[in-house]
Amino acid sequence: MPQTTLNSHETYSGVTFKRLVMTHEIVKGAAFSECKFVRCDFSETAFQSCRFIECDFEDCTLKLTTVEGTTFARVRFSRCNLLGVNWTDANWSEWVSKLGSIAFDHCELKYAVFLGLKLNKLTMKDCNAQEANFAEADLTEADFAGTDFAGAIFLSTDLTRANFVGAQRYTLNLNDNRTQGTRFSLPEALRLLFALDIVIVDPESHEAIGEDRMDDFIS
Repeated sequence: MPQTTLNSHETYSGVTFKRLVMTHEIVKGAAFSECKFVRCDFSETAFQSCRFIECDFEDCTLKLTTVEGTTFARVRFSRCNLLGVNWTDANWSEWVSKLGSIAFDHCELKYAVFLGLKLNKLTMKDCNAQEANFAEADLTEADFAGTDFAGAIFLSTDLTRANFVGAQRYTLNLNDNRTQGTRFSLPEALRLLFALDIVIVDPESHEAIGEDRMDDFIS
């Protein structure tokens, strides 16, 4: 039977939470292992010093949810709304990095903050990561296939061997980020040229193409 309540300082193992609504609440010190959350709403709820180990979130809403001191290890979010979550507040201990942290598939990640995090082999596929902040993060071997990065911040970000094939609307300065072995695909990879001191010309009109026209040019 699906669990209908969620309490602070409780331990849950192998429990399914379905259509649970807990908004604007505080959950402290709860531990979850191999749990599943389906169509739950945790909007603006604060998870404080909680632990999620090998858990799955499916079709859940976590808009502006806070995660101070909370651990995520091998946690997958599928078709979830995670708008505005500040992931830097979570607990990213070394063992979490080795075990594997979080994965996102078809999720809303607009305005999310990943500033300075070490998330090697992060999976973020077919997501909306518009205006997200990845500055100073270590995203080595991350998979960003199909994700929309319009307005996202990449600054001193380690993108070594990351995969941007099929990703959209990203803007990267190759001089300010580590991109050794990073995979890009045409036509979106043309955006990388705007960070260089060169002039890109429309082959038909012979006029310079501004960055504001790039969406029309590569569509």
